Amino acid sequence: MSHFKVDWEVFPLKLKEVFTISRGSKSQVPNVFLSITKDGFTGYGEAGPNTRYNETPEKVKEYFDSLPGDFFDEIEHAEEITEKLEGLHLSSIQSAKCAIEMTWLDWWAKTQDQPLWRLWRIDSPTGPVTSYTIGLDTPERMQKKIQEAGQYPVYKIKLGTDGDREIIQAIREVTDKPLRVDANEGWTNLDQAKREIEFLATQNVELIEQPMPADEFELMKKLKQWSPLPLAADESFRGNEDLREIAEAFHVINIKLMKIGSLVKARQVLKEARSLGMEVMIGCMIESSLANAAGALLALEADYADLDGHLLIGNDPFSGLTVRESGEIELSAKPGFGVSK
Repeated sequence: MSHFKVDWEVFPLKLKEVFTISRGSKSQVPNVFLSITKDGFTGYGEAGPNTRYNETPEKVKEYFDSLPGDFFDEIEHAEEITEKLEGLHLSSIQSAKCAIEMTWLDWWAKTQDQPLWRLWRIDSPTGPVTSYTIGLDTPERMQKKIQEAGQYPVYKIKLGTDGDREIIQAIREVTDKPLRVDANEGWTNLDQAKREIEFLATQNVELIEQPMPADEFELMKKLKQWSPLPLAADESFRGNEDLREIAEAFHVINIKLMKIGSLVKARQVLKEARSLGMEVMIGCMIESSLANAAGALLALEADYADLDGHLLIGNDPFSGLTVRESGEIELSAKPGFGVSK
């Protein structure tokens, strides 16, 4: 019996502009791309390791190196991948696990000559409107970025600085479109968070992501009870937390594949969150159209999409994921995730 041919490479995704959040800046992101080939079909996956979660390209490569040569043999369902990985007792690198599952799903759907959204029995390949992220900068530069991104109907604004109000006021000089705000844990006490949210509630803001540090969970519970705007868990939700507890502190969870490590698990969490009355956003790191197409597959069943990583880079190695003029993400009818290298 022939084995799968397995390859991977580190490919630096180059940002069109330096990208800054409250924790730091970056001009390129070294993601790791995995491929498996067998029976004339090649499946692709992507790992976007993030130092916030103690992951690096080197750790992803070590993870791939540790896979037995016959790892992908005799897998018939994506659920089996998680079981096989657990059986290897490797250190947990979520972005690597995600890439492995993604690669097999893409390969499997191609052998069926079907897009994954159809194999997952989803009615439509069109999902919710995606936000377009405006990284931290001077208010003047952020105004310019908004104007350059005039085709997008919703903007995600990175905040968490001493000049947050000045930034929003500057943005409101150039657009009245809805905003989503991401403080990236930048507001460190309850009074500060309340002051900022009170102001933002007057500025056509749809929701606020991670207003306070992830370790301030008790304060987040108080903030949720008070907040006039929906609060979304990002750094506070990686994937294994008790969703009932998360629901005490947030109205929305942001599921990111690179944190949760599995599309199958993400889909289960999405359904559980809905059953608890929470809304769901599917987010991303800086990723290519490949990983964002995988996120888009999940977003077809979610409330919000924040899948603009591929729009922020200038050297996307994949193509085929569409953002419609109205802002909705749309997967193609091509097999697998519907993207091409």
